[in-house]
Amino acid sequence: MTSSTPVCEFAQAMERRYPHTRKENKVHSRNRLAALLMSISLSLIGCDKSDAPQNVVQPGSPPQQQMSAEQAEVEKYNKYVKAANYGADFGELLESRLNEYPKKLAPGKKLTSYDLFTAYSINGWQQNLKEALAIESPMPELDEPAKGMLDALARLEPIHAELENYAQSKGFLADDGKKARDMEPALEAGMKDVATSQAAFFDGISKRDDINIRTAFESAEKDSQAYYRAGIVVYAKESARLAGEFFKNAGSEEKAKPFEASLNKTAQMIENWDKKSRAQKRPIGCVSIMNDLNGFVGKGREAISDARSGNYKRENSSEMHWRVANPIKRGYDDVQSAFGRLINSMNNDECI
Repeated sequence: MTSSTPVCEFAQAMERRYPHTRKENKVHSRNRLAALLMSISLSLIGCDKSDAPQNVVQPGSPPQQQMSAEQAEVEKYNKYVKAANYGADFGELLESRLNEYPKKLAPGKKLTSYDLFTAYSINGWQQNLKEALAIESPMPELDEPAKGMLDALARLEPIHAELENYAQSKGFLADDGKKARDMEPALEAGMKDVATSQAAFFDGISKRDDINIRTAFESAEKDSQAYYRAGIVVYAKESARLAGEFFKNAGSEEKAKPFEASLNKTAQMIENWDKKSRAQKRPIGCVSIMNDLNGFVGKGREAISDARSGNYKRENSSEMHWRVANPIKRGYDDVQSAFGRLINSMNNDECI
């Protein structure tokens, strides 16, 4: 996976071009378009997949102790992947809060509503990170920021719990928002601490993901199903990175050409994988997988076509239409969602 940046480049570009979408407090957010990660199997760390159960020592295989260490590495990494793919982004949560609550909590202003993100945003990360850290397989580039996140989450949790009770019981109507005003700075400081550790975690796991996928691609037998499977991920993630540049530059032709070329490579890998996979008779429950894979390429090509047709030029739309249905943002969201579906399908071992 392409290394995540602390802030979403597309959002920054949108803010510069279109002031009505501007957000003042972007911090430590992962790049949403290229944020999803691949789970790995033993084949990615040098153990060939075969029809034999992986917990059985085969003739000529490494000692069971060594295999167990490799299995532990895979299990731990995949738990980190689960945390990163499905956990709340505290950079985004904080950004949203800083854009809303300073105005709401201004002195002398009546507070009529007060909300918090769900407790699961904290608990989900805690559970997944603790499970990963419990596995004895050193990954310092992930273990250290994971520990930092757990420490920060532990400090944030009681603050969140107290304010969550306050919000649910609408205590702000009883005290005219006093507790909210008193505790909001501590809440935001706690969220920032989590977001800072989280940014380091996202960066570490993104770099490791790059290595894993590139290793699988380069080590796989050419013209094999495994080769094309890894190739789909390599080029889809390249396409996702180039999509970010494309949307950041309002669909300029300079950025459209490399994005288009990468999508073509992704499409070729998908087509070749499909041929190999059909020869081995995919499970009947996997009929939708090609729609997920081709859907990403299709949405990318659609965005390029829209840009070349002039749909991404603001002067071609009324101000009201641009505000309500910004075509660049819509295209970005469509490509992002399609990329998520592709990666989710790639993480389904039964189908691919």
